[in-house]
Amino acid sequence: MAGQHWVDNSGTLYSPLLSEEVEHKAQPQLKFMQFCELKEEWGKNAGQTFVYDMVGNSTTQGTRLTETSTIPHSGYAIAQGTATLYEFGLTIPWTRLYEELAQPDIRAVPNKVLGDDYAKAMDTEAEAEFNNCRHRYVGTGTAGGVWTTNGTATDTCTSQFNTYHAKTMIDYMFQTLNCGPFSGDEYMAICSTNAKRGIYDEVEDILMYTKFPATGEFGKYYDCRFVRTNSTLSNAMGASSAYGEAYIFGDGNPVAMGVAVEMEIRQKEITDSGRSRGLTWYAIKGFDLRGKNNPNNHVVKYCSNGDAMTR
Repeated sequence: MAGQHWVDNSGTLYSPLLSEEVEHKAQPQLKFMQFCELKEEWGKNAGQTFVYDMVGNSTTQGTRLTETSTIPHSGYAIAQGTATLYEFGLTIPWTRLYEELAQPDIRAVPNKVLGDDYAKAMDTEAEAEFNNCRHRYVGTGTAGGVWTTNGTATDTCTSQFNTYHAKTMIDYMFQTLNCGPFSGDEYMAICSTNAKRGIYDEVEDILMYTKFPATGEFGKYYDCRFVRTNSTLSNAMGASSAYGEAYIFGDGNPVAMGVAVEMEIRQKEITDSGRSRGLTWYAIKGFDLRGKNNPNNHVVKYCSNGDAMTR
């Protein structure tokens, strides 16, 4: 039969061109995944666990030398992070009758729905690793807050995220945790809608004309760049429905990502004598918060009582 064929009846195939198209459409919705560092693409037959190296500081600091002294030697610590690769996917099925009687471009809507779902699923997985941070900060007033360092918040938030809390968290990362900035001299924050509102309302005149490259970024304040998200983070926590969660992080991309199979759009196996059809997105990936077993890691979270590490 002449014409363009998606797949014949001999097996399950996917279209690389269509997969790239859906990935491209999904990108603007990704907020957490854009801060995940791809460590390696393993491919098939490489096992379910991936291991990556994390390099620490030199064990001895450099010092002043005299003319006859020998320059001291030093090494640096190397730790390893591990994560597990998992399968992810979703199928949208349809019947042959629907395909025969519906509009000609039968796959346009499923493609969009699958692309949106992939973005949300991967952002959820990435945020779950952000949430493994041990340092949590609760605003107990517009100019006061409480830290916990065991991964669980124990006080109730009674303040919207504001410039005071943002500066407190940034200072804590710089001075207490000795955490380097995300890029250059700047830290990065991801805010729920209400957390963004708390910052934006106070410094709107400063942020009004700023433009930055990260997806969802809306401005910079106090050596920190701010990104908004409308998913995964709580937008109604603590003592008021107007309080929202936020993360601040530094020292490069905080989450490592391993890939065995990058996202593909696949034809669902055709069954029932060709009457049951559909499309699927499928991927094998894994995420890991770098240094999550080290209490001095590089992510802090603005949250409320009961918020705890995901895994």
